[in-house]
Amino acid sequence: FNTPLHFYYLSLFFVVLTVFIAVRLERSRVGRAWNFIREDELAAESMGIDTTRYKFLAFVTGAALAGMAGNVYAGKMTVIAPESFSFWESVVIFAIVILGGTGSIPGIFLGTFGMVVLPQLPFLRGLQDARMLVFGAAMVLMMIFRPQGLWPSRRWSLAVGRGLEEGGPAEGGPAQGGPAAPTRAAAGGGGQ
Repeated sequence: FNTPLHFYYLSLFFVVLTVFIAVRLERSRVGRAWNFIREDELAAESMGIDTTRYKFLAFVTGAALAGMAGNVYAGKMTVIAPESFSFWESVVIFAIVILGGTGSIPGIFLGTFGMVVLPQLPFLRGLQDARMLVFGAAMVLMMIFRPQGLWPSRRWSLAVGRGLEEGGPAEGGPAQGGPAAPTRAAAGGGGQ
């Protein structure tokens, strides 16, 4: 892998592999358990999910994927030092997730395009000094007007859409103005 083109194909292979693993995990029993734990850990435990085991599995999976990415990065750079990763690198990675949408694989690609590729375009290179100012303003606007990101997760989109279509709230509260569900006593099943 001594040419940039060879390294590009190697990187592309690992990106495709990572996306494949992420999609398969998301649709698996493990992925559903992780989503359940993320939403409400106590409820997940109440339903019999071993949260400690699944948290450990999430840690190991994340570490394996990070190790794979680090291995590819080290192969390209030939040396890795702590100075290679500044605070701003972490901020940019966080911004990619916020901009694209948490829990959305296509959103990560969109966020990466906005935070990494777009500033490298020739007609925007003159704005490098103002990059962090624009970045900060974009993050504030995203948090105010579109906290779910530019491409929200499918689960979030379906939940909000379903809540609005049925006239009910998106947050899962009781619907306004609709008939209340009968209680057990009112339905004649009061336990007598």
